Amino acid sequence: MEQGAYFALLREKMQKIMEKFVYMEETPGGNAQPPKIMGKCVYTGEEPEAKARLRHLFHNQTASVASLAPEFQDWNDWTVECVENEDWAGLCRVINQRGKGDMMPCIYGSYTHEKNFHCALECLVCGNVLAIERLLPPDLTKVKDGYMALFPVAAHLMIGLWYKDQGVLEWAVPEAEALLGTKKLSGMEKAMISFLLDLVSGDMEKGSQDLLAVCKSAGRDKRYVLGVRPFCTYAHGLYCLAQILLPEEVFDTLEMPAYKNFLPAFAQWRRENPNPDRSLWIRYPEDLEILNQIYTAPPARLVLFQPLLDNPNVKPRERQQWMSHGMKWVDNYVEELWSMGVGQG
Repeated sequence: MEQGAYFALLREKMQKIMEKFVYMEETPGGNAQPPKIMGKCVYTGEEPEAKARLRHLFHNQTASVASLAPEFQDWNDWTVECVENEDWAGLCRVINQRGKGDMMPCIYGSYTHEKNFHCALECLVCGNVLAIERLLPPDLTKVKDGYMALFPVAAHLMIGLWYKDQGVLEWAVPEAEALLGTKKLSGMEKAMISFLLDLVSGDMEKGSQDLLAVCKSAGRDKRYVLGVRPFCTYAHGLYCLAQILLPEEVFDTLEMPAYKNFLPAFAQWRRENPNPDRSLWIRYPEDLEILNQIYTAPPARLVLFQPLLDNPNVKPRERQQWMSHGMKWVDNYVEELWSMGVGQG
């Protein structure tokens, strides 16, 4: 979409969102009363108005913050443009900003954190290593069940590797090996878990085979959580992960996949540029500056809880389930953004 038309549409979305932001009404007797229309965000004056508007932006159900970003086809077009021009610095900026929408906290919580493993891999592609501890905190080792079979097993392996926690790996590796023996995973999911196990063992001969398998199965995978990309970002993320975790002499034995959806020139460039530019690819105009600030900020820190713990109507195993605490996840992020100055001017 042409930028002028996109920004016009975006302003319309923002206007519809903020139309739901209303002020406490005064009755003739002088008593403040909330509006009687449902679905409104009532400003009571208990916090600065700008902060309440920022909170409303994340709480509203008219349009999510993630929807206030270009469409996936636009991101794909910019990705292809960068690849064709071998603009690797630009490609990192595209991947970084595109990923911010996928990482936005959601007030609905539940299993929405299950995409964090995939998001973490794409963060590694563009060198955003500081995001990993927010997306995959050690607390995720508490999560034993999920909607997707891949998660939380892949997350547990990643946590053990990233934090160099042998205690986690002692049980995460058998957990992953057991899952590989089932039919619950797609081809690409099996290849990704196998590669993580290769990082644990240090077997880069097998790691080279498994990384190639990630690329070969990516186009056929029907569970590609973050949508179709013009190249295999997951394979690149795993390759970058290996560079971070492995001794240089071991990493040098890992072969780049010789496959059409892997970009060897980009991978080599990233080896030589471990901390690339991650400034915004699309910068919003002055009247939408709050979005520039949000998309520049780090992702939200995940908050987990056990909503069924005291529910006598569910099975004991289900009571132990950990899920994203949507409201705390969002509200904690609003507090952090506000402390950073987001939305204050």
